[in-house]
Amino acid sequence: METKVKILIVDDDQEMLRLLQDVLVREGYAVSLTQDGSEALIKLRGEPYDFIILDNVMPGLNGLELLPGIKVLQPDANVILITAFGDRETALAAMGKGATAYLAKPFGMSVLIQMIKKTLEQRASAAS
Repeated sequence: METKVKILIVDDDQEMLRLLQDVLVREGYAVSLTQDGSEALIKLRGEPYDFIILDNVMPGLNGLELLPGIKVLQPDANVILITAFGDRETALAAMGKGATAYLAKPFGMSVLIQMIKKTLEQRASAAS
């Protein structure tokens, strides 16, 4: 039996969490949710994830501050940073700290799904 791709969503916005969860569960992914960076780090210590969808602007630790810790705990996890306040500097900083991809809000869910599928395909071809 094929194991489900596991995704952790870290976002302080309840509506965004629910929307992402609904879309990704429909796509067949196993989804976990958390609303803050500290809780995300606890989850990442306990369980491996294939993807982490990370909001940049949150109370406490923001996405860019969390990225180095995520990469220490789970260096192989793919991190997609999402933000409503996107600019070139934030995108470059995210990639420099280990993010796989960067999405500025608002974005179409189909764009996110394609991003995940493409990354999974690349990972599978690199492994074979």
